[in-house]
Amino acid sequence: MDPAVEHNVVENYTYILTDNYDVRFIAYAPLHTFKGWTCKEVEAQIGIDFDAQTIAFAKARAKTRCFDTGHADRNKAMADYLKIDQYPEATIELTEVKSFARMDDTCYKAEVLAVLEFMGRVRQLPLNFIVTRSADNMGCSIDLDFKWSFKAFGLKAPSLLFLTVRDIVDISGKGEFIQTIMNNG
Repeated sequence: MDPAVEHNVVENYTYILTDNYDVRFIAYAPLHTFKGWTCKEVEAQIGIDFDAQTIAFAKARAKTRCFDTGHADRNKAMADYLKIDQYPEATIELTEVKSFARMDDTCYKAEVLAVLEFMGRVRQLPLNFIVTRSADNMGCSIDLDFKWSFKAFGLKAPSLLFLTVRDIVDISGKGEFIQTIMNNG
């Protein structure tokens, strides 16, 4: 992690992802849209100080075997392509906060750089997300959307049902986080 992202404070507010989340992906091919999701075995946490308007860290991990399209044949093709036995996880970790700005009383917009590790490849990508603080200040929700490119990861786009998927995949996620207090010192 970039040392500029780390905080040297004793007490850091850390928010941990609850079971209330949804991660989706959409891949496009001629005449067809392939949709998928993962609704289990995702872990995430973020360190936010809302008063100082800073993000200390953010990281998430998803088990690739839990990616689902709703169709067994597509799931098998996707599992073979993703080599899930060899690469059982995808991770993303914040490396730089470009901005974290308050939009209103409870809503903040973050523009960051993060490192995504997927299929044994590591690439940095920009992310924008919205953080909404709960009314009781004990939690928050995060909504994010980003585009992922096979080519940027040095991969050839797969063919599913004899259709070659376009290079760009849309990924979105939203989840509810609860606050815990963690000691760094």
